[in-house]
Amino acid sequence: MARKSSGFNAWSGWVAFAAFTLLTLGILNLMMGITALVRDGYFLTASGDLLVWDYTTWGAIMICFAALQLAVGMGLLTGASWARWTAVALAILNIIGQVGFLDAHPVWSIIVVALDVVVLYALTARWDDAQGIDEPIQRSDAAEWEAAESSGRHAAGSSSMRTEDGGTHQMGAS
Repeated sequence: MARKSSGFNAWSGWVAFAAFTLLTLGILNLMMGITALVRDGYFLTASGDLLVWDYTTWGAIMICFAALQLAVGMGLLTGASWARWTAVALAILNIIGQVGFLDAHPVWSIIVVALDVVVLYALTARWDDAQGIDEPIQRSDAAEWEAAESSGRHAAGSSSMRTEDGGTHQMGAS
């Protein structure tokens, strides 16, 4: 696969947006983890039950998860391919985790799930476009291009243009 010369386009902006959204989610999950450690009862459901384990364990899990989100968000900003799939997995896990909090904090959970969905969209829709990757050149097109280069048709002042019927039309300097 060949990279485009510009490297930046509208879709690469979506990847940057996903990275910053993931960083924001990491900070929010860090705050949730700290809250679970210092404020017992914050994540109780309407029935008075704790969702998972005890507050100390849940707080530690949230802090570790937040650290992963922050690290992967930084990886996305550098364009690392491993960060894409890791971010997708973390967003899915975060959605599952937030569904568990729907009873305790419904509005908060819905907002976080929506942000995770945006991250998933940005990292899965048109990833090749976001990375500046073109479709591979067809063998026949490559051979035609090489032949044109060797015969000098692409020199300054002349070029060829492909017609609808598959042929080429020579265009000279005016």
